[in-house]
Amino acid sequence: MSSKLLKTSLALIPLTISLNLAAKGKDPLVGQQWHLKNKGQAAFSASGGVKGKDLKALTAHKKGFKGQGVQVSVVDTGVQIDHIDLRDNVVAGSQNLVNGGLYPLDLNGHGTAVAGIIAGVGYNNEGIRGVAPKASLNGFNFLEEQSMQSFLDSHGKSEGTKNTNVFNQSYGGSDIFPRAYDLENDLELAMIEETYKDASINNDKGRGAAFVKSAGNGFNFFGYGPFFILPGNYFTAAENGEVRNQGLPMENANGEINDANFWNIVVSAVNANGKLSSYSSVGANVFMTATGGEFGEDAPAMVTTDLMGCAEGFNNTDEEATNTLHGGTDIDPNCNYTSVMNGTSSAAPSLSGAIAAVMSANKNITARDAKHILAKTATQVDKKHPGVTLRFNDADGNPVEYPAVDGWQKNAAGMKYHTFYGFGMPNITKAVKMASKKGKKAYKKLPKLKISPWMIRNTHDFIPDASATGAESVYKADMPENFIIEGVQVKLDIEHARLSDLSIELISPSGTRSVLMTPRSGAFLGQNAVAEPDPGLRDQLMLSTNFYGEKARGKWKLRVVDTGGEGDGDWILYDRRDFSRTTISPDNNAEEGVLTGWSIRFFGHQGK
Repeated sequence: MSSKLLKTSLALIPLTISLNLAAKGKDPLVGQQWHLKNKGQAAFSASGGVKGKDLKALTAHKKGFKGQGVQVSVVDTGVQIDHIDLRDNVVAGSQNLVNGGLYPLDLNGHGTAVAGIIAGVGYNNEGIRGVAPKASLNGFNFLEEQSMQSFLDSHGKSEGTKNTNVFNQSYGGSDIFPRAYDLENDLELAMIEETYKDASINNDKGRGAAFVKSAGNGFNFFGYGPFFILPGNYFTAAENGEVRNQGLPMENANGEINDANFWNIVVSAVNANGKLSSYSSVGANVFMTATGGEFGEDAPAMVTTDLMGCAEGFNNTDEEATNTLHGGTDIDPNCNYTSVMNGTSSAAPSLSGAIAAVMSANKNITARDAKHILAKTATQVDKKHPGVTLRFNDADGNPVEYPAVDGWQKNAAGMKYHTFYGFGMPNITKAVKMASKKGKKAYKKLPKLKISPWMIRNTHDFIPDASATGAESVYKADMPENFIIEGVQVKLDIEHARLSDLSIELISPSGTRSVLMTPRSGAFLGQNAVAEPDPGLRDQLMLSTNFYGEKARGKWKLRVVDTGGEGDGDWILYDRRDFSRTTISPDNNAEEGVLTGWSIRFFGHQGK
């Protein structure tokens, strides 16, 4: 069993290096923070990355855009708010959700590492520097006490979060049992939705808040409790010259209902080479990608704050050092920093810091404007990524090629998008320049956000087994002529025995295709999969950001394609407790599936 598979899951819940690392005597470790400025440095691992694959943060810092005047709340395992490299940025409002105190005790180190990526204090001759080194911070140990009240207190309903402009949520995971988006009968879900919406629009006297959310770390596996669900060729792919799961993600980020929520800005992760991090979940709901790194052994992870002292946190003397920073070294004798933080847990604070930097460039813009600016100025990473072509045999045994993931595409509004990377990686220097312009070229704020009602399409379209033909349904959206899209949600009702066979597409009136759910997803393996697959989906919520900037009016087409027949669909159930493996072979659906209905709604604004 690969140790890296285990480490990937922890990141979400959680060579010789020269000691002359200080940049002009300030922040001694900043020279190894490749995400701020990538010079190919190894960041205490065995090898370096590719020059220029970074957030372009340091130039923005030099111009004075450092997150000042912007508050970020870290919703995580807690935050060590008296950390020597955080405390000067900490403001009132933190909570210990376990005991009601004001110190959000971090027993893990994950939240403290996240806080350092966002707003580690800069220019203080200590350790590291944050992406927004003058942003204000507070923290909540929500992952230690995940009650509904704790969610409310940490996501906008407490006094300490009323002025929060960015909520960082480096946590999550797909729902293995599909959950209906039914706000009338699911009170908890309704409260979550209202909380996100209220803070997004009304926080900080109308400046609003951005909720940044990790996409997940399940590209190669789907985790559920002590188990991993792995593709059938997980252990044999390399020796057989195959690609695991044919290059498709085991965990599609659209599988978690809160990641399909418009109010969350979902972010995938790239490494120091500017490629998708080996673990990163992806999906049509991913808005951007950001720096997450790898594992800090063979390739760089993120250099950030750790729990202080060598007795706890990721950097401690009780564990064998995995890189040249850890273990009580000359450059960090007190083990106050770590260089193994990774995961989309690291990508989220990278984006949170970018949003804070952009908002500090113009006190009049909203968090929604900052999101828009970052998308418009993003760096297109991994430009030649071809997407993923899935090969399978149809019901008659004929070979079929199906474009399960497109390469980089330009939508009808001229926005370049990729299912793995969203609109690309933040270029903070370009973003703050756009935000801070004055005079005739000054940035014009987005019009008021509008939300359409749900538009319902009842149908009864059969889904042919193992056929690229698929079921197809059209809905003509009678929207205002110049309604400009910022996000599209779909709810689906499907009867189908083996959900992981399905690819679900949405095609706009302009012809832009968005794959809402990729096939071969372990996240959609289905309820009671070991014994009997779940019969389908009811009010399954999915989100697409691919259509950003396009017009909503016109004919929208939904396609559901069954990409698996007899002999497809094997999984491995891997028990982390005893390393045992059990092969799961869900039966192919005996009857054709049926698309019984779908609904669509639009988020956006009225254009001219």
